[in-house]
Amino acid sequence: MAKSLMTKSVMKPRRRARIPQAPAMTRRRQRTLIVVADGAKARFLQESEDHRKLVPTDGADMLAPSARRPDRELVSDKPGRGFSTARDGRRGAFEPPHDWHKLEKHNFAARLAERLDKACSAKRYDRIILVAPKRSLGELRTLLSARVKKAVSHEVAKDLTASSPTALRKALANALPEAAIAP
Repeated sequence: MAKSLMTKSVMKPRRRARIPQAPAMTRRRQRTLIVVADGAKARFLQESEDHRKLVPTDGADMLAPSARRPDRELVSDKPGRGFSTARDGRRGAFEPPHDWHKLEKHNFAARLAERLDKACSAKRYDRIILVAPKRSLGELRTLLSARVKKAVSHEVAKDLTASSPTALRKALANALPEAAIAP
């Protein structure tokens, strides 16, 4: 017992190796594009710097006024007419082969998908939130490229195109998880 107190340590204390420390990394702010669309109008919004409100992006909104026009303005011709084969003197109109409103809405969705693809290829946004009615959202989903589908983080099946940015933010806060809108 006395022997252990009297012995002197001959070994030098070990020096701890200094491991170079990387500087503290700041998390990069994710750039979120919020697309609010229906069959004839699309609005592009993003969060403000202070994360309190939604502001329009640099690009202008998209409009397709021809999708809201009556059929007589979309098509220059009346449907053809024919006589009954039973020779009873009846005449009837043929049904047009296409619904012109649906065709205009499809063309608008294709242009919107193309614009979103250009925004993704330019890497302007990290993620995209799509807000559209069910039918428009389904059609848009089939037209999106793989790059845009990968960037889409959330889809909300509601028609909010007429909402103000403040009402839109409240509606999205109820429909989306907190992390979807916050950085």
